[in-house]
Amino acid sequence: MEQEYGSILKFNKYIVNNINFNTNSNFIKNEEKISINFNIEKEVIKNNDNMEVKLTTYIFKEAEANNYPFEMKITITGYFTIINNESNVNLEPNAIAILYPYIRSIVSTYTANANIMPLILPAINVNKLIDEQKKD
Repeated sequence: MEQEYGSILKFNKYIVNNINFNTNSNFIKNEEKISINFNIEKEVIKNNDNMEVKLTTYIFKEAEANNYPFEMKITITGYFTIINNESNVNLEPNAIAILYPYIRSIVSTYTANANIMPLILPAINVNKLIDEQKKD
């Protein structure tokens, strides 16, 4: 059964390269709901049957100028092995979809431990993200 449904993309591990978190001491809490402002940058390095995907996520960039409670930047790198990709399938969306839940978890845990309202990032459409980044 494993061979039948197995993926040609094997996730080996991920590492957290960097977390920057800054509280905005000038934040003024008001009754308006704050919309989550975040974006993701990616860098993909392929070498034979190995692929590294580095995701950098910015949350509430320029917090002070925009009256956000904090700003955060997270960079993680995922390490993958590609097994028999004879048809040259684009595995980048799969790799990002595998890594993104780790970013969501890190943000939730970090904000909860920073003694602020825990932030849970929304689920994303990875294909749409990649298409929009290609346009830019």
